[in-house]
Amino acid sequence: MRSILLSGALACSTVCAQTTASPADGWTVYSDLSAWQASDAVPVSQLDGQWNTYSPRAGRNIFLMRSRIAAGAEKSGLRLGLELRQDAWLSTDRDSLDAFYLYQQKGKPAPPARFALHGQYFSWKASGLRLGYTFDGPRIGARSATIEISGAVYGKQRLRERSVDGVLSYPQAGTYGFDVKHIDADSRMTYPFMGDAPSASGGGLSLAATLPLLDAWTLRLQADDIASRLRWKKLPINTETLSSKVTSYDENGYVNFAPMLSGRKRQVDQHFRIPRYTAATLDYRNGDWGAGVQLARYAGETIPTFSLSRRVGPLTLRANVETRFDSAGLGVEAGNFRLMLQSDAIKLNEAKTRSLQLHYHVDF
Repeated sequence: MRSILLSGALACSTVCAQTTASPADGWTVYSDLSAWQASDAVPVSQLDGQWNTYSPRAGRNIFLMRSRIAAGAEKSGLRLGLELRQDAWLSTDRDSLDAFYLYQQKGKPAPPARFALHGQYFSWKASGLRLGYTFDGPRIGARSATIEISGAVYGKQRLRERSVDGVLSYPQAGTYGFDVKHIDADSRMTYPFMGDAPSASGGGLSLAATLPLLDAWTLRLQADDIASRLRWKKLPINTETLSSKVTSYDENGYVNFAPMLSGRKRQVDQHFRIPRYTAATLDYRNGDWGAGVQLARYAGETIPTFSLSRRVGPLTLRANVETRFDSAGLGVEAGNFRLMLQSDAIKLNEAKTRSLQLHYHVDF
């Protein structure tokens, strides 16, 4: 997970994410970088290491990651660009996290203890070409609505989907047992006698709209990957069932076990969908001041954000507060340049949520 460059800056208002339209007769060349990571149980920097700071939520816990790097050109509402992106999420529960944390810390619960294990993980990375068009919609008051539709075709894809279900138990002192089913679809998996290498094709469709409600009020809607389809051929999948009962620990505190393992490796043709991201933002402006509220939805989570902005000379200063992961952000806009940083901690190595959004464009 550490190597994933994540995107979204979901807590930033949609206003920050939109590229300024190009002049009617000229070209706009743009570049965007956005990275976003969010974790319920541990700081992002500890996801792949020791969980020195562990504070999960009751019930469902989730880890969300999105990334996107894009560059391209736009003229007269038509946009063409290249993008590299990755979406990833992990959904689990408190029992599963407690069991993993206990084993990682070489701890032993007071028996009898029982943990129901459940987890789902999805990660997808691809590069592709995106074509979009922005056109005027109906006039509302003195302003016209705008609608943007774009589609992307992706190549060089990587995919990983895993699920774990089972039970971990400590029926009495010195006794440890588990019964777990694990399914792992991995486009980079190799094994003896494997057939043809896996291949993938597919793309996604996205929509956005800006709807002026009153002179001071604007509603912005965004739906990334509202429709998508990824088709994999010869995707390697490993299905395995593990069970064991253990009665002792070694000198380092790890369990001694002789598990029963059965499973099957195969290649299948399978379809997937890109995780959908949707957002609705209501903006208000009064002179140099602006405010907004956003509701975003991704991987089954609703993420509310409240924002405030102020023009100061040639600069626009922005601040927001996101309440799902309890993070806050600061940003600045100066001409063609926009920057937004967000976190739930001053020290980034202690942050459970952190995001970066950077945009720059040049008009010709």
